[in-house]
Amino acid sequence: MNNWKEYKLGEIADFIDYRGKTPTKTSFGVPLITAKIVKNGTILEPTEYISNDDYPKWMTRGFPKLGDVVLTTEAPLGEVAQIKDASYALAQRIITLRGKEKLIDNGFLKYFLQSNKGQQRLKERETGTTVTGIKSSELKQVLISAPDYKTQTAIAEILSSLDDKIELNNKIN
Repeated sequence: MNNWKEYKLGEIADFIDYRGKTPTKTSFGVPLITAKIVKNGTILEPTEYISNDDYPKWMTRGFPKLGDVVLTTEAPLGEVAQIKDASYALAQRIITLRGKEKLIDNGFLKYFLQSNKGQQRLKERETGTTVTGIKSSELKQVLISAPDYKTQTAIAEILSSLDDKIELNNKIN
């Protein structure tokens, strides 16, 4: 870890931020990522949706892409997952992070933010008493420790393959 560098999250990632806004929900359409369904490194089955017609109007700040990292910003702060398979809309209290090309690997970013060190660094910048959260300006200051890009991708591939095996074992059980 001696050759790892420290970066501010705002220097290495692009943000799609929808906090403070709630879209009109429907019973079907584009799945909505809410803070309730980002748990333990995964996005659970969505239970809320926005209409296909509202999707492009709602997602004016950008569209989440395959591989993007989603982070809950409050209630609770710090749940992290990676978008693996579908188009999603973002609800309030969710930020999507996209690593800048060849600088930070999205998979590595997910695992770093899930780590004890990543969680500690998020909590160092949280505010609030009853419900704690993190402001976008503070989130951009969170320090991320990372090796070179090639090593990041190797680390992310190994951890992702272990997660896939665990998920498969859970399904078999």
